[in-house]
Amino acid sequence: MSDFYRRLEGYEDVKRLLDASDEQVLANLGKPTLIRIPGTDGSPRARFISCLLHGNEDSGYHAVLELLRTDARYPFDLWIFIGNVAAASRDGWFAHRYLDGEEDFNRVWGREDPTTPMRVIADAVVAELGAADLDATVDLHNNTGENPYYAVLPNRTDAAVALALTCVDRIVEWRLRAYSLIEQFSLRCPTVAVECGLPLRPRNHAFALGVLHRFLAAPSFERTEAVPLALLRLAYRVSVRPEVEFTFDSALDNGYELALRPGLDGQNFGMLLAGTELGKVREGAPVPLEALDLSGHDVTQRLFEIRPGGRLVIREDVTPVMMTRNALQTRRDCLFYVGRHLAV
Repeated sequence: MSDFYRRLEGYEDVKRLLDASDEQVLANLGKPTLIRIPGTDGSPRARFISCLLHGNEDSGYHAVLELLRTDARYPFDLWIFIGNVAAASRDGWFAHRYLDGEEDFNRVWGREDPTTPMRVIADAVVAELGAADLDATVDLHNNTGENPYYAVLPNRTDAAVALALTCVDRIVEWRLRAYSLIEQFSLRCPTVAVECGLPLRPRNHAFALGVLHRFLAAPSFERTEAVPLALLRLAYRVSVRPEVEFTFDSALDNGYELALRPGLDGQNFGMLLAGTELGKVREGAPVPLEALDLSGHDVTQRLFEIRPGGRLVIREDVTPVMMTRNALQTRRDCLFYVGRHLAV
């Protein structure tokens, strides 16, 4: 077992930590933690839940602790991974996605060079679950902008779609190679990430708990009949060019070169119509955004242009997905993705 993480076995180990506030449990854990709750029938079957890979995404974490406090047992082993404990407990609670000097804990799974603590932990967790007969995996997350609840699907099989529909009724197909947990575990079993809205909202914690109850109560994951399905595939990734200073504000000041319109994240999973103004740029400036398709081809000029008055506008109707309103998240990941509706 790696010294970088903690391993707990059964409710007796867990109970020693759970008799405290959720925040104090983080302090008691001290490091990423893998928990196994043995099943009731001794079979090798197992289901896996992950939460808090990002330290500022608390809904899944609160839901997992509430689940563990019930002492519920299942006809399969339940494995739970609580991820970036340090980022979640530094400078208050749930303040950091990841710490300076760290990697993103959801970008270290399945790499060939486990030379950093997070890569070592990811490899160790995969190895620990190696002998388990995994039925399915659910990874719980929050967004950094307004979004409806949805599932992210790395591998669109009938079983994976059935798993996603057990959790939520809106699905995004993820074909990026980002070394995420869901990509790694989808090689073994139906796997989804469930996005539970913005963090620090009790109703989103409650939604995450409902997801877990539905996931653990499902007898199997079989798509036996046609179900109305809202399915999008990510087509483009849109980022702010690294040399551009920007703000989420309505006016250009304080030396910023791009002022993005506040509230655009409210259009996530909706529609940005051609001609919609995304923000303002300084007169004569080039397009400050970059759009790449999933093969890395530049489609910026197809999607964006600058119009008189420094108006940055979109050139065609698009469906934004995962648009953030957080500048740090924009730098560390992207501004938003463009989704394309698929027939199912």
